[in-house]
Order: sequence, then structure tokens, then C-alpha cells
Amino acid sequence: MPAAGFARPIEPLKQGEIALWLAKVSALQDVAGGTADAPSIEQAAQMLDAEETERLVRFRHLEDRMSYLAAHAGARMLLGRLIDVPAKTLRFEPSAHGKPALVAGPADFDFSLSHARGAVAVAAARMSIGVDIEPLREVDDMASISEIALAEEERKVLWSAPAALRSRLFLRYWTLKEALLKAAGLGFTIPPNIVVIDAGPSPAVLSVPDALGPAGQWRLIASAV
Repeated sequence: MPAAGFARPIEPLKQGEIALWLAKVSALQDVAGGTADAPSIEQAAQMLDAEETERLVRFRHLEDRMSYLAAHAGARMLLGRLIDVPAKTLRFEPSAHGKPALVAGPADFDFSLSHARGAVAVAAARMSIGVDIEPLREVDDMASISEIALAEEERKVLWSAPAALRSRLFLRYWTLKEALLKAAGLGFTIPPNIVVIDAGPSPAVLSVPDALGPAGQWRLIASAV
């Protein structure tokens, strides 16, 4: 996790602020001996609890294993700095729908993490928050998967886009929706095709089911298209 920067002071989060860490993960690069900014693979693995360690070893591919390790060790390092607690001592418990939460953490503190092969993201805030990351790739069988993931009006936007851009647009819809459902703490207990968003340059939530409350209370943040 080179250049994570967690050794430098981090100010306590104010209401409305977001701490976001994005990192590229190399399966073959280790930091000899480790540093405060970039722990070695062994040092990162020692931060995990027993359940995280058990899940880590289940990954068959080294790239996936390293991304999982970076996401979970990185989350511990970031959260530890934000609430001034040693990373190794943090404990987590899942919510009713599986979203991890800090045990004995600040009452209004929330975080989310995501990992894909070669990349990780961790976000924290003093409000409900969700983050998702996906590698850019060609999406196979887009016709059938878009029926599951996208609302009718979103599918119209998708199919009206140039063919060369459709996979990128679909992944943008997908990551924004997954981040939203993570923030709500409900995950895919809510079918993503009943959530309607604008995935343009300034993404916005247009319509959500009653379980997510008013659409206007949700804010989406993403890089430009």
C-alpha cells in the first residue's frame, strides 16, 4: 500500500466531510521491512482479525487476495487515524444486512470499503456512506444483466449511448447504485432496478423505494464521465 500517507496527521472529520482513500494494488510488490506509510504484506496481514484472515486465504488468485488485504488493512489504518485508535485493536460487527460497523466507535461514524482486482477504496464520514469500485472492462451479456441492474429509463439511456461507451456507462450505473445501497445499509436486499439515478457528469438520485426515504437526502459523488 505505497504512499497511503496514514502516518501524517489526519484532522477529525467534521459533519459533512468525507475521508476517501483510493489505491492501486500490486500483487508482486512488497515494502521491505515496511514503513508507517507503507506496511509490508506481512505487517498488513497482522492487522486483520481471525475472520478477516480466514476470508483472505479463501481467495484463489493472488491478485484478489492482495486487493482484499489492502482494503481491510487500509480501512483499519485510515479508521484508526480518524478516531485515534491503534489499527490492530479495531473490531467490527456486521449489521443486519452485512455492512460492517465499528464496535464501540463514535455513534455517528460510518465507513465503507470496496476492493476489485488491482484496486481498493475506503470511505469514512460522520454520516451514512457507501463506496464501490470496479475495474473498467467489457461487460458480457449486457442485455440480460441490465434488466436486473437498471430501471427502464436507465436502460433507454444505456442503449442510446454509442456502443463503444456502453460498458463504461453500465459500470458507472452499477458502482453508483451499489455505493448508494451500501450507504443505506440494505445492500442488494433492495433490487437495484427499482433505484433510478442520473449517471451523468453530476450524478443524482432520481427515485428510490420507500425503504430508502426521500430521494433528495442521498448524494452521489463520482469522477466525471
